[in-house]
Amino acid sequence: METKTLSVVTALSMIFTLTAAVLSIAGIAITGFYPAIAVFLVLALIPIASRLYAKKMKGKYNTPLIVLNSLLILVVLWMAFVIVHDRVLGDCC
Repeated sequence: METKTLSVVTALSMIFTLTAAVLSIAGIAITGFYPAIAVFLVLALIPIASRLYAKKMKGKYNTPLIVLNSLLILVVLWMAFVIVHDRVLGDCC
């Protein structure tokens, strides 16, 4: 059960993070370089590494990876919200 949960959460985390990373790279053409782009690219490594680590460990220590990937989804959504308001809408500060 826990392995299936990990695979679902990791897949969702990977989808959100990689989508945000690709869109932020595409956003360079529109709004210029923004330091959060580098953060998105580093964050994209976390679900990839956790998937490889989970395959290597075969079911051991999955709970911290589930929590980490769940928090990563929230962080990516929050960063995307802040970037949209700051760079696209321009209503920050």
